[in-house]
Amino acid sequence: MIYYIVSGLLIFACTIYYWLKTKYSYWSKRGIVSPPIVPVLGNFSSVTLQKQSYFDLFTEFYNNYADQKYIGVYIGLRPTLIVRDPEVIKQILIKDFSQFQDRGVSFTDSDIEQNLFFAEADVWRVLRHRLTPIFTTGKLKTMIPLVLKSMNGLLDYADRTIGENGVMEMRSLASKYTLDVIGSCAFGVEVDAFSEKENVYREIANRMLLFDSKVAIFRFINSLFPGLLKTLGVKSAQKDIFDFFVNMVNEIVKERFGKPKVRKDFMDFMIELKEQGRVVRRGDDHEKELEITNELMAAQAFIFYLGGFETSSGTMSFLMHEISQNLDIQERLHKEISEVIERHGGVTYEAINEMRYLEMVLDETLRKYPILGVLVRQSISPYTFPNSKISLEKGTSIIIPVYALHYDPQYFPNPLEFDPERFSPENKAKLPSCVYLPFGDGPRNCIGMRFAKVQSMIGLAGFLHKYRVEPTGQTKRHLEIEPKSGTLTSKDGIWVNVKRR
Repeated sequence: MIYYIVSGLLIFACTIYYWLKTKYSYWSKRGIVSPPIVPVLGNFSSVTLQKQSYFDLFTEFYNNYADQKYIGVYIGLRPTLIVRDPEVIKQILIKDFSQFQDRGVSFTDSDIEQNLFFAEADVWRVLRHRLTPIFTTGKLKTMIPLVLKSMNGLLDYADRTIGENGVMEMRSLASKYTLDVIGSCAFGVEVDAFSEKENVYREIANRMLLFDSKVAIFRFINSLFPGLLKTLGVKSAQKDIFDFFVNMVNEIVKERFGKPKVRKDFMDFMIELKEQGRVVRRGDDHEKELEITNELMAAQAFIFYLGGFETSSGTMSFLMHEISQNLDIQERLHKEISEVIERHGGVTYEAINEMRYLEMVLDETLRKYPILGVLVRQSISPYTFPNSKISLEKGTSIIIPVYALHYDPQYFPNPLEFDPERFSPENKAKLPSCVYLPFGDGPRNCIGMRFAKVQSMIGLAGFLHKYRVEPTGQTKRHLEIEPKSGTLTSKDGIWVNVKRR
């Protein structure tokens, strides 16, 4: 009896061994280098166990294989290709975009993933086509009074809370401002962002990108058995968060449906689409119809809430950190802001567009601190890279290591140095294509990029006109990345000393 048990276990072990060996020989058979693996966890054990951020891990891969255009890695059992050559990246994002329209990051059967960021090609094309008008210059201008109201709320809050020593945590401060902006501009909701009371809107925003154990388990299962969760009809790991947006959308639709659209905000626009019934995207080789349900609207609300809150608050706080360390840059910035505000009689859309140095400082902040450290794409059909023998099967995942590219001295000399002059008009024009990607590139770049920059610049202009920031005893020169966050976040916060001018 024991003999049969031992024999069975040996056969099982050998079967698993050869199965794993076959799985993990995928890239070597194609002549692509691959880092050492941990069985089952692949190359991502440190990230899966939340010991290291994916920003740091991809940078390690990028630097360790500096002579390679491609690096083959395994997320669990799933083969994934890291592309580190800008010309190949350009091929993926722009020239052959039709082959790489999907992100391939949807892994449950949840309505929340039918949003503009996660949606697969057919749904994405309809959504992108219909949502683009929200972000025209004219539409952006109509939102400026709401953004200015939030800016004044930020300044009032800072005045109330600056203590004798003036020490403040910038991420917390900036997130109050961006939460107030997105609540007002997108949903017409008073989120009470500057209150010290417990706030459900702030709680939801803080949870959205924190990878707790439940989210980590979902991602791990998907890395071992891609498509299993979707096949089983499993919903999102954070269903309660999506339910929050569904309930919010239901209330807004109930209040506004069939009535004149007064606010002209994101929800007004979505309700107008809903009133049309189905929306159609024409002009491709086929038509795609999409019914605008409350759940679909909630999915868009989720991603706009996340994008508007997270991208700008992170960028603003990292910028404050850098100028607290570089006081010469801060003084030049203050001089420009003061002169432009005086010329225009206040912060206006036109004034912001004249603040060239502020935009340079913002662009350099986005280089050092891209909020999303990677871009993800998936081949929708078999594909062979031009002038190469490298071929991809349908459904192969591709990762573009944005954070690592931004720190490559080949493109950005002395990358640890904070130097806004990299983004002067003449220097920016010299940058190779697809080495600076804070908002992606090509047809599937960030649709809200201009809005994110404008809301950040308005908040920064108002704040830095009135205050200066300096290092404190808690300020770290080089910030440690939080490994549990899906976006670039400082592990210990961003602390500065705020002083009135």
